[in-house]
Amino acid sequence: MAGTPDGSFRTENLGLAEQVRMLSGSDHLRREAEPWRNATPEERVAETWRLCALVPWFRSLWPEDVRARADAPEALPPSTVAILERLKQAGETK
Repeated sequence: MAGTPDGSFRTENLGLAEQVRMLSGSDHLRREAEPWRNATPEERVAETWRLCALVPWFRSLWPEDVRARADAPEALPPSTVAILERLKQAGETK
C-alpha cells in the first residue's frame, strides 16, 4: 500500500468502523433476516446469485486507488510457501 497517504487510510478506516458499528447490532440482523425467514432454498440461492452479479457494478464505483489495492495479489505467507516447496520436492522424488 505504498504511495497512499496515511490520512487516506485513517479516513477510510473511520468510515469502515462506522459501517461495522451500524451493521453489527441485533436490530439490524433481525431486519435483514426477517424477509428470509420463510424463503425457500431456491429463493435464497437465486438472491445470492443476483447479489453476486452486482459485484462488477460495485467495483466500478470504487476509486481507482481502492480498485488497484483490491486487484493487487497478496503474497503467500512464508509458512505456506514452505509447505508448497516441501510438497513440490516430495512430488519430484517419486
